[in-house]
Amino acid sequence: MAKLTIDGKELEVPDGTRLFDACTEARGKPLPHFCYHPDLSVAGVCRLCQVEIEGMPKLAIACNTIVNDGMVVHTNNERVRKASEQILEMHLINHPVDCPICDQAGECGLQNQYMEYGLYDSKVEMVQKTHKKKAKVIGPQVILDQERCVLCSRCVRFCNEVTGTGELGIYNRGDRAEIDTAPGVDLDNNYSLNTVDICPVGALTSRDFRFQKRVWMLKAAESICPGCSTGCNVRIDYEGSRIYRLKPRFNPDVNRRWMCDKGRMLYKAVHDEKRLTEPMKRSGGELQTLGWQEASETAVGMLKPGRVDLVLGSPHLSLEEAVLLRRLGLKLAGEDQLVGGVAGAEVRPGDDLLLNSDRTPNRAGLRMAGWQELPVAELVAKLREARGTVLVHGGNPAADESVREALAGCQHVLYIGTHRNETAGTAALALPGAAWAEKAGIFVNKDGRLQAFKSSIVRPGQAREDWRVLSELLAAAGEEEAPGSLRALRKSVGADLFPDVEFNLVALPARGVNPTAPVAGGEG
Repeated sequence: MAKLTIDGKELEVPDGTRLFDACTEARGKPLPHFCYHPDLSVAGVCRLCQVEIEGMPKLAIACNTIVNDGMVVHTNNERVRKASEQILEMHLINHPVDCPICDQAGECGLQNQYMEYGLYDSKVEMVQKTHKKKAKVIGPQVILDQERCVLCSRCVRFCNEVTGTGELGIYNRGDRAEIDTAPGVDLDNNYSLNTVDICPVGALTSRDFRFQKRVWMLKAAESICPGCSTGCNVRIDYEGSRIYRLKPRFNPDVNRRWMCDKGRMLYKAVHDEKRLTEPMKRSGGELQTLGWQEASETAVGMLKPGRVDLVLGSPHLSLEEAVLLRRLGLKLAGEDQLVGGVAGAEVRPGDDLLLNSDRTPNRAGLRMAGWQELPVAELVAKLREARGTVLVHGGNPAADESVREALAGCQHVLYIGTHRNETAGTAALALPGAAWAEKAGIFVNKDGRLQAFKSSIVRPGQAREDWRVLSELLAAAGEEEAPGSLRALRKSVGADLFPDVEFNLVALPARGVNPTAPVAGGEG
């Protein structure tokens, strides 16, 4: 361990710690910087993180300095502040200062550094500045503005070190130096939008989010990406009832600070025009809307014990929903008539970084709750044997043509879901559930990690939280202990699934928890 003093504060850090990180710990906030990023190699090109170390004649850049025992460091004296001002002036020499029309305004490192360390009058006139390419499309997801670039090289290092695809580089020298793609190459990898996240200015912007919303108008909610079994931790940025973007949320045990481009676009399905927003009952071959009271009475009539031949779950359900649906299924149809879905469904090509080939968020949770999936042929055989009601909750099993034909031949199909998809098209009654961003729950990723996600936006129309629908159906089926709150449901789920493990399912840690390595929690 190394003992050092930073701005009069003594602290002890492990040997090998970078001075930048030690200063962050001592100050409670990072030093000014552009090029430093904790998940990338050190470049030391922006020179903004200079500090004074007693006994050294020159200022040192903290990102490329390792702590030594006995160091005395100053991060905010007159000498350091003057150097920061001069470095900022250098970065701003050719910057267009077009903040009013820049998507990065409100979360821009250059703005932040200037407000804290600058506030000077520039000596460079706008007409003297070197002009470069504006709004250059460099890939399917990203637009480059070379004039705004401060040449921090974060994007270059990301493509070299994280994805290993190397599409970006720095070309030319001096004030003509610029970030660009190699000739004939597009920035087109599964993680290209991470370069937008790590760009400290507005040089790289998202084609999807560009000019959509000022960031200071957005609220944020913690969630889990439902795009695959990796379970990347994400932040939902939203206003009112609309999601505008998804961004990665730091979790060193799952996705670090990254997420794939495919996952970022999943918010679009939440606002899809095919959303199921009202209960719908088939009449004369067409689905017609009805109120929840009539829909509930119809559902209870269809789900009388003895009339249900099959209950079909989905790996898109939350852990709580999977457990509750199983309880309902056991009461209505029995163990042999419970099927978790189509085995191997929604498997697509993945990669070695984050994008898993299993494109469902909770297949591990489905198994944990006691569900078993069946091959298509076995599921179709069960459906063809059904003479009563088939209850389908979540997902879209009828996306498979043979399953769709078998469901269409069933006497009664009750579907609880989010979209007017192929499965809803076979239903006698379709009940609108909540999308992943409209409810709270728990997903279990491929490694068995339980991760909680929160609700962010209101549900459209008459859509309801799935657990409430299931709880009401369970009560109608004669269950006296149907849960009345999500908290009560989580407590019962924890007691059922993990009776010998001491951790609190109600208050999962922010990074999630694996039951094989439990973490005790309070009531939350």
